[in-house]
Amino acid sequence: MKEESYETAYGQLLQLELPDGSSVTLNGNSSISYSPMVWKLFDSRKLKLTGEVFFDVAKKEKEGQSVKFQVLTRNLTIEVLGTRFNVIDRAGKESVVLEEGIVQLFLPQAEKPLEMLPGDYISYNSRISAMLRMKVQPEEYTSWKDKYIVLNNKTLGELAQIITSVYGKKVIFQNPGDKEIPLEGKVPSDEIKILITALHLVTKLDIKLKDDIVTISNSQEELTN
Repeated sequence: MKEESYETAYGQLLQLELPDGSSVTLNGNSSISYSPMVWKLFDSRKLKLTGEVFFDVAKKEKEGQSVKFQVLTRNLTIEVLGTRFNVIDRAGKESVVLEEGIVQLFLPQAEKPLEMLPGDYISYNSRISAMLRMKVQPEEYTSWKDKYIVLNNKTLGELAQIITSVYGKKVIFQNPGDKEIPLEGKVPSDEIKILITALHLVTKLDIKLKDDIVTISNSQEELTN
């Protein structure tokens, strides 16, 4: 059956309402697809994604029974009734952060699903078949949909990965040690040039964007000399 699909370019955000009233927000370099006919004929709310997507799922019932909503990444199946959560599927790593409600997460070769509660973070690395589970502040993973990034608990190297995957910019560190610099605060994320300017103010490093390449130089050690 014909599928409906949506995708975003690097640095683009897209908010959509699905046929059941659920809303989704796609981060840059992301896509979703589903079959409207299957949703209509079989009450099967199933959706595939790549990249990063935030879900606000509407509750739905048929003949007094709740209709489940399923999100499929390459290796994971996320099953919900009505909830708010963030899903990432990039570069061999998939993760789910639950903001509100309850989620059942099906992992490869698992005998039974994992139940997630608000504040739970679970990631799965398909390259080494490893899972990580921990408690987090959901805002640190979902703030991008509101056009800002929470830097707390991130390093400059981790933010560089976001700049590459979401904005499509290659990041070059003149001093590899700068990747480990811890970050704090918040920076706007709706435009890459504004993000880089804010990041310069936070780190006091020399950060330049030219021809899709971000160059980071002048380590903190050099600045104090």
